[in-house]
Amino acid sequence: MSVLRSDLQVALDDLHVALMASADDYRDAAEFVSDDTVKELFVQIAEKRQVLAQSAEKAIRASDDLPSAPDPDRQTGQHFLQRLEAAFSADQTIEIIEQRLTEESQLEQLVSAAEMSVMDKEYPSLRPDCLKSIKQAREELDRAKQ
Repeated sequence: MSVLRSDLQVALDDLHVALMASADDYRDAAEFVSDDTVKELFVQIAEKRQVLAQSAEKAIRASDDLPSAPDPDRQTGQHFLQRLEAAFSADQTIEIIEQRLTEESQLEQLVSAAEMSVMDKEYPSLRPDCLKSIKQAREELDRAKQ
């Protein structure tokens, strides 16, 4: 592992951290939500994100770097605020789904960013797989809202 990271290593690491955080956020939301159907949906999405994060981690290691992890203190604070916001909502489940949809948009922006295109040559399926996962998650979340 070198001290200086290439653009590819930075992009892969950013993606890995975002996917890990997404999986953690879905797991946390699954613990909080009371609707069993939505809970199971969150667990399934978390598992899919974990698989994508593992793919990013393998790519990072193949580039002679070590993957980073999401900031646990930041995530704990974020989870607390999301739970607090949902607790004061008239419909907690809908509020939590809306939070997940917002984070899906943020993840899509990251994956679609121009600086992430450095992955495309060596890992041509990684970004499309992430975008497909985001699209599927959004569709499932939208259905769960109804």
